[in-house]
Amino acid sequence: MNRPKFRYRVSIFATIGLTIIWMMLWGELTLGAAVWGLAIALFIQVIFPLPDVPELESFRPLGFLRLVVVTLVGLAISSFQVAAKVLAFWRPTRNAIIRVPLRSDSEFITAITAELVTLVPGSVAVDAGEGWLLVHVFDAAGEAGIDHARARVRTTEATVLRAFGTPADRALLKEG
Repeated sequence: MNRPKFRYRVSIFATIGLTIIWMMLWGELTLGAAVWGLAIALFIQVIFPLPDVPELESFRPLGFLRLVVVTLVGLAISSFQVAAKVLAFWRPTRNAIIRVPLRSDSEFITAITAELVTLVPGSVAVDAGEGWLLVHVFDAAGEAGIDHARARVRTTEATVLRAFGTPADRALLKEG
């Protein structure tokens, strides 16, 4: 990646976000607060540069919007499913810890996938490695439940790849 050195340090999105935060902290929507917020935002980014994350260069807004919608729908559905299983106290639950192979070896993609899997009720990412995720699944009744949980994690990863994946990562979706 042959980008100018200054571009590594300053992000337009971070600059706008930090400026808005500065103006909110001051409680004023004035030109002076905006100018000082902009100056502080640039200063912070130059002094404390963020690491280069290649996946952020291939950010796709429509893929991200889909990721948000799918996650919110998953939150709603899973919340009701977990509540129903908890309230059915006469039926024992069978939990499982499963290892799910991921398509991408990217730490960034793995971390976001693990966060989203943990966010949605009914599963918790326990551990992650290069190309795999260890997940605790609530009420994985039998082999079919385990396969369904594995498929849910892989679907979550596919949605993350569509939002943040590099072209090479997105090509993995076509392979399998």
